Amino acid sequence: MSPAHEPGQEPEAARTPRPGRPAAGAQDAPVAVVGMACRFPGADGLDAFWRLLLAGEDAIGPGTGTRAGRRPGGYLPDVDLFDAEFFGVPAPEAAALDPQQRLLLELTWHALEDARTTPRELSTGPVGVFVGAGSDEYAFLSRAGDGPPSTYTMTGTGRTFLANRLSHFHGFTGPSLVVDTGQSSSLAAVHQAVHALRRGECDAAVVGGVQLNLTAEGDEVVEALGALSPRGRCHTFDARADGIVRGEGAGVVVLKPLERALADGDRVYCTLLGGAMNSDGARTALTAPSEAAQREVLAAACRQAGIIPAEVGYVELHGTGTALGDPVEAAALGGVLGHGRPDDRPLLVGSVKTNIGHLEAAAGIAGFIKTALALFHRRLPASLNFRTANPAIDLEALRVQVCARHRAWPAGGAPRIAGVSSFGLGGTNCHVVLGEAPAPAGHEHTDAPVSAVPVVLSGPTPTVLRRRARDLAEAVEDPGRALPLADLAWTAATARTAFGHRAGVIASHPDELAQRLRALADGSPDDGEGGLVQGPRGEGRTAFLFAGQGAQRLGMGQGLYKEFPVFAQVFDEACARLEPVLGADLADAMWERQEVDRTEHAQPALFAVEVALHRLLESFGIVPDLLIGHSLGEVAVAHLTGALSLEDAATLIAHRARLIGELPPGGVMVAVQAEEDEARRVVDRSPGLVGIAAVNGSRSVVLSGEESATLKAAAHFEDLGRRTRRLRVSVAGHSPLMAPVQKELRSVAEGLTWNLPAGPPIISTVTGEPVEPHRFADPEYWVHHVCAPVRFGPALGTAHRLGARYFVEIGPGRALTTLAAETVGHGTERFSAPMATRNEAADVAETAAGAHVFGLPLRWEQVLGGPARRVDLPPYPFQRRHHWLDTADRTTPPPSAAAGPQWRGDPFDLVVTSTLQALGLGPESDLDVGRSFSELGLDSRMAVALRTTLARITGRSLPTTLLFDRPTPASLIEALRADTPL
Repeated sequence: MSPAHEPGQEPEAARTPRPGRPAAGAQDAPVAVVGMACRFPGADGLDAFWRLLLAGEDAIGPGTGTRAGRRPGGYLPDVDLFDAEFFGVPAPEAAALDPQQRLLLELTWHALEDARTTPRELSTGPVGVFVGAGSDEYAFLSRAGDGPPSTYTMTGTGRTFLANRLSHFHGFTGPSLVVDTGQSSSLAAVHQAVHALRRGECDAAVVGGVQLNLTAEGDEVVEALGALSPRGRCHTFDARADGIVRGEGAGVVVLKPLERALADGDRVYCTLLGGAMNSDGARTALTAPSEAAQREVLAAACRQAGIIPAEVGYVELHGTGTALGDPVEAAALGGVLGHGRPDDRPLLVGSVKTNIGHLEAAAGIAGFIKTALALFHRRLPASLNFRTANPAIDLEALRVQVCARHRAWPAGGAPRIAGVSSFGLGGTNCHVVLGEAPAPAGHEHTDAPVSAVPVVLSGPTPTVLRRRARDLAEAVEDPGRALPLADLAWTAATARTAFGHRAGVIASHPDELAQRLRALADGSPDDGEGGLVQGPRGEGRTAFLFAGQGAQRLGMGQGLYKEFPVFAQVFDEACARLEPVLGADLADAMWERQEVDRTEHAQPALFAVEVALHRLLESFGIVPDLLIGHSLGEVAVAHLTGALSLEDAATLIAHRARLIGELPPGGVMVAVQAEEDEARRVVDRSPGLVGIAAVNGSRSVVLSGEESATLKAAAHFEDLGRRTRRLRVSVAGHSPLMAPVQKELRSVAEGLTWNLPAGPPIISTVTGEPVEPHRFADPEYWVHHVCAPVRFGPALGTAHRLGARYFVEIGPGRALTTLAAETVGHGTERFSAPMATRNEAADVAETAAGAHVFGLPLRWEQVLGGPARRVDLPPYPFQRRHHWLDTADRTTPPPSAAAGPQWRGDPFDLVVTSTLQALGLGPESDLDVGRSFSELGLDSRMAVALRTTLARITGRSLPTTLLFDRPTPASLIEALRADTPL
């Protein structure tokens, strides 16, 4: 087919359009740039890139390492390194994976972090992925190798997987495509993403561009075209312009509709107002630029953006620095954007290619990110290597000026507007129009509304967790970064993905936070010490333990009352029901008059505090799966499950306290180190009134009754060398001495309205077993309750048997969680006491951190006492290793073909070693046995081979669904330890 026009001839119809300002419609809504990440020559990250630009430096130099001897260019170091384990890629697949895919995976993660969001949060709707790319040099190297293609060759080197792998890993369900328009690919990808957002095909978009120049053959191809600069520098629009310098790198941006970004409170770098694409067609030779086509795309972009061309203040040029291309681009700019400009306000232009070289398919995204940063900071970096204009370019007549020095971006009384151009060698042209971000909503930097906050962080391994702690400590200590504590805690909790190894650092001011982060980074102290909570994510149910009498202390609850409105409101409501029965101001007795130890005040006070604390934790999102009440703690459980209204529960606890308080003095209680059966034999032989008041553990009981009889029984165990401790109480609770209160207590209980309890199962401390709802709502249960032993230890064992692994003490102190740790603490449990000390705000913060470490989803706005602002935190520190074609042959064969470890009966080493072999990792590698096999990177082929190896070595019949039924190494180890068939 013959071209429509002879090469070099411009059709008359291609004269420059003169667009006016069109009315904006629904399809023209601005798009916000909310996150960015990059890795360019001399600049590993946004901050480094901006510093490079402001310093007016270039990153052009000779090739090093495997690229030694190559022409000068912009090279990335360490393109062979990749954190395969983070992305769940086994070593054999990582070796087959195009480093462009690896680079995009890491940068997309950092771009989402820069957007102060997570993949899960962003994916509330479809998210599109658009990647501009045009190089397949790793595929070339793979084909040139000696070995045959592998299972991973297609997905590792196929260009479409540059986008598809990002969508798959992050769970993005919008359009996923690779755009190849030559050198304009990545800007064309931006343009396509904007269209998809405006059409409603996706709610957000991730856009990337990537180019790696891995082979000298690529240099030779460009050199044969006559495009390389003999000087090894790019001289855009300069008289010395003689060609390009090749560069490599990648950039990723996150886009959202501006309206949604503002509603979400996002930081907006700039806005995308519009853009346009076209082709040179047959107006010139295939690789020659067309001035008419460039004029048309500039005019169309302005028209689509709804602006007058003269409003554009700066254009990031395609700017290759070639003798042919520069004059054409300058003439097109002058004809469209220079038209109608006043003499004192020329169009400023520049090119990032003078800093980092021509990134070819990634050139557009590099210019885009530079311009977005310039708009955000309101400064224009210098375009380098410009002294004298190309004689074929009359800058003054065109109303164009090269921005040859770093300068403030002129305001001009109107929002700043910029353009970015990128032109493909084959004639595909793209131009997008960017606008200054709207002024952010005002935010006052105030101190945290609570006096102590939990700052949470995590990592897939303990090593990464410690590294993140060190990075965050450095950020907090940096005098150039203002990180308000509440904002930092809010961001760490809501804008970072929580991995399996977790920690929470409790702090009241930045210095304390930095100090404790340093301690965490150094590997100390232990969990629960020094304001630190740390450990692997837990699995299991949550049990609330409600304290009984003896836990009370002067001032309890006062700190929480002052800082948390939820606690204060519930506490006030409880007091309002209690005080008419008590005839006293309960808060005054608790906090001022030092009467909280009197039984008639202690029990109602504990009830009010426990109900308020439960509601506070509930507002945090910490809710129980099981409930255990120690003695009077069961009254709070009765109310919280709906068995009693607040008024009736207050009536019961107030009269219970009064009746017990009216008993004559003379009883004692003694904690004894003894088993229940042996204590029972001693009590049964005792001549006086003494009984077992509590069974707190397998060798922990409390004796209660008349003083002489009780002390004599305790002396028996002292003579055996057992520990005993007399409790500070005024009455002998849960003993035969309580019998006189039962009659009146029955009358009170029968006068209340009882309902069947609803909600979490209740484990009765009367029986130590789950209580039937009708039994719990029977007044006779509560009459018996006052004399019956508190079977707290057996109740803990029942809770553990039912799956409880996280135990939270509801009440002052930590007596119950200490008992729980001694009774059911086997290493995988977690214990929290939100009122352990008088620093209640710090204790509650520590409990929130503990709940997060265990894996509970929290309502962080409630935890932190109100909303906060998201701020920048250090990016994820990838743990990179060498993965290249030369490592593919050295990876360990699948476990079915490997020798495998020796079987000694304990499956731990067997499973760990065999899994590492399957993943192609050496025995020195870390394996998180709590992560799923799929998260570790095990694919279906590896899973089958691993199961075959385990069956062969153990000699056991293992089902083909073994790793589906046991999805983590830990669960597989536990299953193999059992004798039952799998």
